[in-house]
Amino acid sequence: MKAAYDCNHPVDIANEPRHHLVFGNEFVRAFAIEIAPGDRTLCHRHSHDYMLYVAGEGEVVSAARDEEPKRLSYSDGECELLDAGLVHVVENLGDKPFRNVVVELLDAARGLGQGRDPVMVGGDSGVERLLKEDRARIFRAQLESRAQIVFYGPAIIAAPYGGRLTSDMLQGAEIHSHKVCDLAWVPQGPSPATLRSQDPVTLVIFSF
Repeated sequence: MKAAYDCNHPVDIANEPRHHLVFGNEFVRAFAIEIAPGDRTLCHRHSHDYMLYVAGEGEVVSAARDEEPKRLSYSDGECELLDAGLVHVVENLGDKPFRNVVVELLDAARGLGQGRDPVMVGGDSGVERLLKEDRARIFRAQLESRAQIVFYGPAIIAAPYGGRLTSDMLQGAEIHSHKVCDLAWVPQGPSPATLRSQDPVTLVIFSF
């Protein structure tokens, strides 16, 4: 039997080994998270407001400091905008890896303005808005072959379902490859960016 959840010595999320810092700048830090079945994280601190997107179903325990552990069930595509300050341990109770993407909003992000919602301009694709808050929006884009979507930065693009991001898909974007999830940074600009794919892929757009 595992020891009780210990949150006496929390680490920053960037120092928690299951939270992979894939990209960071003055505006955001973006993490790809994978917790193996039966595994648990170190106690870690979320020091900034953050967007969360869950890829696949998950059954976890979230044991926050000074609170009783909570059992949580996640559905694929579930997402939230959460306040800074959470200190907790997360344990995966399921029989599959628990994967999610976390995008932290740093203080400098408050000065950024949100662009318009993504728009399909070619091919067969669909864009679903999953979250709309004053500071953040999350969209899931399902692109079929030769589909194109126009959107505005600043944004993080994530490929949490095994697809790869390439410069052909997002010209001018800063792409960061990772075994858990590729991420790309699209800066704010006067003109929209175009997301295109030659093969079917499901991507997530974090806009802020």
